[in-house]
Amino acid sequence: MASSIASQLQAIKSFVQADSEPLKRPFTRPSILFDPKEAADIDVDTIFSIALQGLEVLISLDERFGNYKNHLFSYKSREQDRELMSDEENKRINATISSYLRLISGHFLQPSSLKTLEYLIRRYKIHVHNVEDLVLCALPFHDTHAFVRIVQLLVLGNSKWKFLEGVKLSGAPPPRKVIVQQCVRDLGVLEVICNYAIPSKNIPVSRPVVNFCTAVVIEVLGTLTSVEPNVLNIVLLFVNTGLQPDTKGISDQKAGALMIVGLLANKVILIPKLVKSLIRSVSEIAKEDSRESNDMQSVRLSLMALITLVQFQSVDIFPRKVLDILMEIRDLAGILLELSKEFNIDKFLAIFLDSLVEYSFSSELCQHGLISLIETVPIRHLMHNMVTKVLANCSKCSEKSNNPSSSNQGTWAKKLLIVVNKVYPSELRCAVQKFFEDAKLQRKIGGSLYEIVCNTLDGGCDMPLPISDSKLLFALHHPKAEVRRATLASLSQAGNLKAKTDHLESLVTVQDAILKLLGDDDLTVVQKAISLDGISDILSSSDLLKALKDVLFRCIDILKSGSPAISNRAADIAFVCLKSLKEYFYDRDDYLQMLFSLTFPLLLVMPKTQRLNLKALELAKEIKWPFYQNLAGVNTDVDLQRGNISSINMEVVNNLAKSFLLHPEECAPWLIESCKAYDSSRVLFLLIVLQSTVMQKDSTSQFIGFFEVLCPVLKIEWDVYESTYGASIDKFKTEMLGWDCKRFLDQLVKEDHNELNAVALICIFWRLLEAFTFSVNADIMMDKKEKWISMFRDLFVFFANSRFKHVFKEHLHYLVRSFKISPVHILSKFFTDEGVPASVQVESLRCLSYLCSQSEEGLHVQLVAEFPSILVPLASDDKDTRIAAMNCIEGMFSLLDHANFSCKKNGKNAVWNHFLDKLLGLMIEQKRLILSDRNFLPSLLATLLGSSSQNFLVPQSIEQRFDKATKEMILAFILGYALQLSDYGKLRILSLFKSMGNAILHVKEVEALLPLLLERRNRYYLALDRSIHSLSSIEVSILCLLLECCATPSSFDWHTCEDYLLKALQLNGSSPSEDAITRPSLAILQKLNDQIYGMMEDEMQEFLFSKLVLLFRDADSNVQTATREALMRIRITSTTISRMLGYMLKSEGFVGSVVDRKKKKKSIEYHTSSSPYDMLCS
Repeated sequence: MASSIASQLQAIKSFVQADSEPLKRPFTRPSILFDPKEAADIDVDTIFSIALQGLEVLISLDERFGNYKNHLFSYKSREQDRELMSDEENKRINATISSYLRLISGHFLQPSSLKTLEYLIRRYKIHVHNVEDLVLCALPFHDTHAFVRIVQLLVLGNSKWKFLEGVKLSGAPPPRKVIVQQCVRDLGVLEVICNYAIPSKNIPVSRPVVNFCTAVVIEVLGTLTSVEPNVLNIVLLFVNTGLQPDTKGISDQKAGALMIVGLLANKVILIPKLVKSLIRSVSEIAKEDSRESNDMQSVRLSLMALITLVQFQSVDIFPRKVLDILMEIRDLAGILLELSKEFNIDKFLAIFLDSLVEYSFSSELCQHGLISLIETVPIRHLMHNMVTKVLANCSKCSEKSNNPSSSNQGTWAKKLLIVVNKVYPSELRCAVQKFFEDAKLQRKIGGSLYEIVCNTLDGGCDMPLPISDSKLLFALHHPKAEVRRATLASLSQAGNLKAKTDHLESLVTVQDAILKLLGDDDLTVVQKAISLDGISDILSSSDLLKALKDVLFRCIDILKSGSPAISNRAADIAFVCLKSLKEYFYDRDDYLQMLFSLTFPLLLVMPKTQRLNLKALELAKEIKWPFYQNLAGVNTDVDLQRGNISSINMEVVNNLAKSFLLHPEECAPWLIESCKAYDSSRVLFLLIVLQSTVMQKDSTSQFIGFFEVLCPVLKIEWDVYESTYGASIDKFKTEMLGWDCKRFLDQLVKEDHNELNAVALICIFWRLLEAFTFSVNADIMMDKKEKWISMFRDLFVFFANSRFKHVFKEHLHYLVRSFKISPVHILSKFFTDEGVPASVQVESLRCLSYLCSQSEEGLHVQLVAEFPSILVPLASDDKDTRIAAMNCIEGMFSLLDHANFSCKKNGKNAVWNHFLDKLLGLMIEQKRLILSDRNFLPSLLATLLGSSSQNFLVPQSIEQRFDKATKEMILAFILGYALQLSDYGKLRILSLFKSMGNAILHVKEVEALLPLLLERRNRYYLALDRSIHSLSSIEVSILCLLLECCATPSSFDWHTCEDYLLKALQLNGSSPSEDAITRPSLAILQKLNDQIYGMMEDEMQEFLFSKLVLLFRDADSNVQTATREALMRIRITSTTISRMLGYMLKSEGFVGSVVDRKKKKKSIEYHTSSSPYDMLCS
C-alpha cells in the first residue's frame, strides 16, 4: 500500500515539474508503421483514428474484435497513462491486451492489425509492459518485416527472447531454424511456444500459431538424437490438447498432434501406458472425424498415425474398447485397403486381425469387422495364423462343453471359416493341413483333435448327412489318407446326396469335396472317389468329364513312368475312368467331341498301357463319331505280342486315314484340338496324315482341297517344333524319307516321341511333295496352272525359310526337279521381285545351281537364258546372296558346252550364244572382286560395254574384250531381258548401267520405255487423265534413272534427249506436289550443268531458261532450291535475257494490274507452248 502511494506521489511530482517547465517534444517515438522521427510528429489522436479504422476492418472479419472497441480502443483510453494506474488496473489491462494479441495473431498480416498495434504501442506501451505476449503474437510470422519492426522496439535484456537481439542489429527476418535451435538450447522457449498453442477458455488458438508450433516441435524432435522425458512432457501438453475429441477449433490442431504422434512413435520408445492412451485418443479422433466429415482424408490421417504408433511401439493386442471405437469408423476396411496399396502396414494388419479374432468370439461388432477386413483387404499372408488361432480356440472350447456359450463360439468359428474358404481357399487348405499335423497340439488336447474341432464347429446340430460339412472340409485337407478315405465311405452311405445338399449353405459342398478328392495325391483316395455311387448325380456333366479326363491322363503318366508300386492301381483307376465315360457320356451328343478328344490319344497300343489302349479302342468303336466309324473292323481280341501290337496300330492308322480323307476340312480342327490335350494325340495325328498323303497320291482330283487344309496345319506344327525341340533335329538322316507308317509304329516303343514327331513331319512333307508333283503332272490340260504355281511358291518359301533348312534340302531339290511348269522362271522371280527374304533368295539361287548340275537337256537353254536376271542378286547388299548368284553363273558357264541352241528356228538364241561364254568367263575371272565389293559390278559392266572408261577399279584391257557391235548386242540382250522382269528387277538392272549415260537408249526397249513413262506421268498428274494407271514408286525411280541417263551425254541422239528433259521439267505449280511430278524434275535439275546447256541450240536454251524461271517460282521449296543451284551452274547469255524481257514487255496486258492477274485461275495445258515465253505471261 505504501509503495503504491509512493509511486502515485512520484508521478504527480513529475507531472507538476513537467507542467512548470517549457513543453519539450521528443525527437523520436516507437512505431511499426512510421519512421521514428515521423512518428514523433504524429499525435495520439491521429494514431487513435488510424487504429479505429483498422479495428472496424477487423470487426468485419471477426466480430469478437468488437469486444475491445469500448475498452482498449475507447475514447477515454486516449487519456490513460499506465504509469499512473494501480497494479490491479494494470493486471486487468495486461489480461485484456494478452487476449487481444492472441486474437490478432490470426490476422497479423492484415494491415489493419498493424494499425491497431501501433496504437497499443503508443498508448499502452505494450513493447515495454507486454514483451512476451507481443513476441508470441508475432513469432509465427518471424519471416516478415513486420516481425523485425516489432523486435526492434523491444528491450529484451536477459529474458528468454535475448536470442532475437541479432534481429535488431541485422534487420533481417530470422529463419525458423534459429528459433528451433534456441528451443533445443532453452526448453523454456519450447515450453512457452507449446503453451501458447493451447487454447484458452474464451479464445481458441489461431491457425498460424498452431501451424507454427507444430512445425517447431517436429523440427526440434527431428534435430534431437534422443528425446529426454522433460522434452516429451512439454510436447505431450500440446499433443494431448489436439487429441481431445471435443476440442473446439480448427482441424490443424488435430492434424499437428497426429503428425507429432507419428514422429514420436518412430523416434521414442514410449511407456506402455502412454501408448495405450495415445491409441485410444487417436482412435477416438478417427471415429469422430468419420461421423462429422464427408471428407475421409482426416480419418485417413488419424489411421496413419495409429498405424505408425502400433508398428513402431510394443503393441501385442488392441484393447477391447479401442476395437469397439474403431469398428464405428465408416468404411474402415476400405480405408485400410487404400493405405495397404501405398504403404507397408503388414504389422498393423497382423495385430489388428489377431485382436479381432480374439474378441470376435464374444463381440458381434468385432465379428462384422473381421469379416469385412477379410473380404476387403488382401491379407493372404496372415490367413495361416488366423485359421490356426480359430481352430485352436475351437479345441479349447471343447474343454468347456457344459458352457452354453461354447456352442455359439463354434457357430461363429464355422461362419468365419466359410468366409475364409470363399476368399482364400488355398490358404485355408494349407492351414488346416498343418494344424492337424501339429503333434504337440495333438498331445496337449488328448484324443482325436479332428473329432474335437469338428464337434465344436457343428455345435451338436442335426445334420442331413452322415458326415458334417466341417468334417468334410477337414477331411479334404487332413494329412492322413485313411481319414480322407473314411470320409468318402461315409458319403457312400448317404444315399441321394444331391437331394440332401442342394439347399445347404455350408462350409464346403459335397460337390467341391468330391472334385478335390478326385485330384488327391494318394491314389487310394482317388480310387475311392471315382467309384462313389451316384457321382454323376452329384457332379455336373462338365465337371465330371473334366475330372475323369484329369484322372485318366494322370494314370497314363504313371503307367508310362513304369513305377511298379502304383502302376496296377493306376491301371485299375484308368479302367474305371473309361467305364465311367462309356456309362455317363456314351449317348450324349453334346459331349461327343470331348469324348473323342479323350479317347483319341489312347488309340495307339503301347507296351506299358496296352490293356488300357485296347479298352479305349473298344470304347471308340461304340462312340457315335463319324471319324471312328471305320474302327469297327479293327480286331482287338488278339494276343498282345509285339507283332500283333504293330499290326493293330497299323490297322487303326489306316482306317482313321480313310476317314480323314473323306472330309479333311471337318476332321482337321478336331484333331488339332485333340493334339493340344495330350502329346500322344500328336503322334497319332501325324501318322494319320502321313498315311493320308500316301493314299492321296492316287487321287489327284481332290489334292488341292487336301493341300489347302493340311499345309497350314503342318507349318504350324513345324514352327512349334523348331521353337521348342529344335536341338534334336540333328539326328535326322536322309534315308528316313522313305519310312512308312509301319516303320514309325515300330519305332514308337524305343524312340522319343518329340524326335519321332519331327521325323514324321519331314516325311509328311516329302510325301506331300510326291503327291503334289504327281497331281501337277497328271493335270494334262493345265486348267489349274496358276493354282499349281501358287502352291509351288508356298512350299518353296516354307522350306527355304526354315531355321533347319538342311533337313529340307532334298525336298527343295525334288520340288524344283519334278515341277514341270517353268521352274526356272518361277525361281528367278524369287530374286528379281521386291520384298523376298534373303534366305529365300539364296535358296532359289542354290536350286538354280542344282538344276544346272542336272543332265536334263530341256532345261539347259532356259537356264542360260536367265543370266540377265542373275545380275539382280549379284549386285545385292547381302554377301551370301552374291556368292549364291556367282555359283549360278559358274553353273551356267558349265552348261554352254552342252546346251543345244539350234532348237529355236528364229535364231534369237544363236545371237547371244557366241558372246555369252566369253561374258560369263570374264565375270568368273573377276569373281573375287565382284564378291568382295558390291560396287565393282557396275564399274565392270560400264567398262566392258561402254565406249570409254576412266574407272580405276577395272583393268583397261577389259574395255577391248568385245567390239562395238558385240557390246551393243550384249547390252540389248541384258536390257531387253531386264524389261521383261518386275519393276523392281528392271530398276536393279538399269541401275547397273546408270554410269553409261544415254548410251543405254540405243536399246529399243529402253528407248520405248522412257517416253511411255513420261506420257503416263504427264497425262495422269498434269492433264488429270484417270483413264490410265498412276506411276508406282518404283516406276518413278525408273523414270528418274532414265532421265539422269539422258542428262549424261554420249553418242545417242542429243535432240531426242532434249525433248525428254524439257517435258520432264513441266510441273503443275500446286503444293504439295506428288513424287511422280517433283522427283523427275529434281533428278534433271541436279544433273543440269553448263555442258548440257551449251549443247542446246539457241531456241532450246531460251526455252529451258523460261522453264527454269517458272520452276524458281514453284510452291515446292525443294524444287526452288534445285532450280537456284542449276541456274548458278549454267552460263546464260545477256542475249537470252534481253530477248525474254523484250517479249514480256511487248506482251499485251503485261503492264496491267498484277493483282488482277493473280486472281486468275490457271488451267494446266499439256501441250508445248509455241513460244518459250507464253508460259511466263499466262
